[in-house]
Amino acid sequence: MGLFSFYKGRKVGSSAKVEALQKGPVRQRIDVVELALENGGKGVGLKVVATSFLSYQALPVSLNKEQAVELAQRILKAVDED
Repeated sequence: MGLFSFYKGRKVGSSAKVEALQKGPVRQRIDVVELALENGGKGVGLKVVATSFLSYQALPVSLNKEQAVELAQRILKAVDED
């Protein structure tokens, strides 16, 4: 994760990487990290990463447990799974 963490919370779990469909020369992925939030709860850190020749962009997003569950439910609904 590098020298600095831009997540709102402390990384406690290993990260998983999910590759996205490739779009031309741009590669995209989402890194998923378990977080320990400041309030003692669990959270999830998502980092959306896009790379291409000589280019790197990353957008970190922190979610609490409820937000992570809502996102998972919406993703499942989008692909019509229950």
